Amino acid sequence: MDLLDTHHLRSDIVNRLLGGEEDEQTTPFLDRLVEIAEMENGEHQMLVDPIDRSIALVFQLFETESLDPWDVDLSTFIDLFSERIKTADNIDLPSCGRLIRMAWSILHAQTFSLIDRHERWEEDLLEDDWTMDIGWESELNDDEYSFSVNVLTGQARDALPNLFEGRIRRTTESRPITLTEMLFSLKGAHDDARERQLREQARVRHQAEVAEAMANVSSRIHRENLEEDIKRCWLAMRDIGRNGAPVELDAIREYLMALAIEEGANDEEAAIEGEISGFVASLFLTHRGFAEIWQMGEASEGRIFIKDRWPSSSSYDDASLQIAEERGISLAEVEA
Repeated sequence: MDLLDTHHLRSDIVNRLLGGEEDEQTTPFLDRLVEIAEMENGEHQMLVDPIDRSIALVFQLFETESLDPWDVDLSTFIDLFSERIKTADNIDLPSCGRLIRMAWSILHAQTFSLIDRHERWEEDLLEDDWTMDIGWESELNDDEYSFSVNVLTGQARDALPNLFEGRIRRTTESRPITLTEMLFSLKGAHDDARERQLREQARVRHQAEVAEAMANVSSRIHRENLEEDIKRCWLAMRDIGRNGAPVELDAIREYLMALAIEEGANDEEAAIEGEISGFVASLFLTHRGFAEIWQMGEASEGRIFIKDRWPSSSSYDDASLQIAEERGISLAEVEA
């Protein structure tokens, strides 16, 4: 289906949803699919990813045409949708919602086709009096249809508690799926998307807090004291973490506390100096390119580590020169 590929669609995905193989080159729906693909107001035009667009295209075909909804393999949709959710870096929630709504419409149509089939069978049964004593089971070999009719007529009342474990299948060749699988797949996709959204919100909040701390730090100390704190923190990082080894921020805090006590500060003053100066200076070291900083564990209980990016430099000024060369800026801009 090279014609579909030219519309940023995946012909292999279309074939799988229609029950064919991925390398199949023909389909009875090809002409109509191409027509829908060229429609500017089609729902697939609202989507960007080729897989999402291909799924929406097939669903559109069965929403706009009088076709058998059982020709769509919803088990393939579940597999594709679950894989997209697990591997995507960023979840497009509006696109997910659109595809789920369209899939639900197909499932709804499949359900009503079963009901319609049963009603037509009852009408035929009433017209043929000679079949009334034989029983409807003798006329059918379709196990799935027989089960559906049993449910609709009340003959499967004892089996209803296990209804969600029953299999829904399009043909004997397609993989059977349960309604439970479909619902839990969609629920799992929603939970994964929500978790990603919460993580992103936490990252943005943390970034804003760091930016605010760096913006307001000048109100706490003078510029000269800040530069001194940054260099003291850099020396502490180098002294504790030999040859660029990672250093826990708590170790730098204790190091700066000990220095403050040696310089005549009391325990309370030293604790404040180590806590505030160590944290703020480490942020500036990271911002200026002297170090890398990261956290391990939960946000409220995690351990923060810092690592020297220039372990081979002989001094703070030498490291500043290397940063200026790396970024193509002046020494004054390094300390900005």
